[in-house]
Amino acid sequence: CVLSRMIYGIRPTLGLAALTMVGTIGIGAVLGIMAGYFRGIVEEVIMRIVDVMLSFPSQIMVFAVVALLGVSVQNVIIANVFIKWAWYARMIRTGVMQYRDKNFVQFSRCVGMPERFILFRHLLPSITSDLAVLASLDIGWAIINISTLSFLGLGVQAPTPEWGAMLNEAKDVLTSNPTQMIAPGVAIVALVCCFNLMGDALRDVLDPKEVK
Repeated sequence: CVLSRMIYGIRPTLGLAALTMVGTIGIGAVLGIMAGYFRGIVEEVIMRIVDVMLSFPSQIMVFAVVALLGVSVQNVIIANVFIKWAWYARMIRTGVMQYRDKNFVQFSRCVGMPERFILFRHLLPSITSDLAVLASLDIGWAIINISTLSFLGLGVQAPTPEWGAMLNEAKDVLTSNPTQMIAPGVAIVALVCCFNLMGDALRDVLDPKEVK
């Protein structure tokens, strides 16, 4: 039944996308905060690695990582995190640099607060709103990437129902039963649009200055 597979198929699609974003933001946040706060040699090393990572075409890197590690759900997550963490590290570093010299941070340094306290009680909460907006927008990117890999046979494998894998299975019966391809395709588009709209709404709520 197409409907039952569609309903069940949202679980691996959303689950893998969520895990991808958790890994991406986790690595990007740690390295971005270190680069933006400590500066010096720490910043130079991290940002040179980021520059190298961002110089590669993202989709080619995804296919290369999956081909190197093998076809599995875990490797799909690793591949997507591998190509995206550097972008988050750069964005978070920029945000941290805007706050590291603010009065409340300088006061914490003057009274002898440990670096860990400043990082996690002052700087990280200051950039959380920006992270929430970026993550809600990028989860749509993760859904498309995961569905693409599954469609190409490099992600979730049959018989597990996943929308990208369902598109791959339906291409053989496109003319005789087009519903099997139309349904997951429309679902992917609708879900990505929902997350994009949610990201725009979050941006308007968390940063009212951007609202025209």
